[in-house]
Amino acid sequence: MTEKIAVLVDSGCDVPQTVIASHSNLAVVALNVRQNGVDYLDGVDLTPDEFYAHLTPDNLPQTASPSPAVVAAHLQDLFAAGYTKILALAISGSLSATYQGMRLAAQEFKAGDVMVLDTKSAGIGSGLLVTYASNLITAGREFPDVIGSVQHAIQHSGVWLYIPSLTYLQAGGRIGKVAGTLGSVLNIKPLLSVDDNGEIIAVAKVRSEKKAVQKLIDIALATAGPQATIAVAHGANFELLHAVTAQIEATGRRVEFTGSVSPAIGVHTGPGLIGIAVQNP
Repeated sequence: MTEKIAVLVDSGCDVPQTVIASHSNLAVVALNVRQNGVDYLDGVDLTPDEFYAHLTPDNLPQTASPSPAVVAAHLQDLFAAGYTKILALAISGSLSATYQGMRLAAQEFKAGDVMVLDTKSAGIGSGLLVTYASNLITAGREFPDVIGSVQHAIQHSGVWLYIPSLTYLQAGGRIGKVAGTLGSVLNIKPLLSVDDNGEIIAVAKVRSEKKAVQKLIDIALATAGPQATIAVAHGANFELLHAVTAQIEATGRRVEFTGSVSPAIGVHTGPGLIGIAVQNP
């Protein structure tokens, strides 16, 4: 029997909306966001625009991963729809409990029918890996081949971030106090990435936004192979999104996707973020 493969991802992966719309086998399980005393499902009843309009460091929202039971329900729905194999992709297990929740949910199904992978990334970095997996499935690749190809891509892809203020990362416990201090003294602006363990690290320190953005572009493009897919994401910073996209395309590289950082990620990064993701096959 021909395999019918679905992809399940969490909303923190920031899959481009055009990709979600064009892949009927792609399902998203929402993370939970609590803002101003109200509980929301990320990307379902809370849009990025609504979220950033009310975001302040004095009233920091909270996030929670979907429970294994919720994930299992999504998996069951996909099997009920006729899918025979499911690839589940999650944002870094070092940044969120979603990966572990997906693994627990997968144990409720026949061994080998659900494969859960840690993207070792977040936001648009994870989103490009999801896009790659979906394209492989659409091209007719078999389940083991899709898994192996995505695992290879995880090891050779990355995401790089410029965040004007590290207040939100520090408040959420996603980055050490030392890095938070560096971000506030002498206008030093660390550029961040996610390492091979899926943890946030500083990759450079620059003294102005203009230099930080140029350095960000240089670092990201240096990793992009000839077949790389490039995307740019922003957190309520359309002006810088357009500027960075134009700068990248002025080098002769194409920006395949642009989009907003989801509320579940924006809780920890705050407004103003620019992220560049590079996915090498």
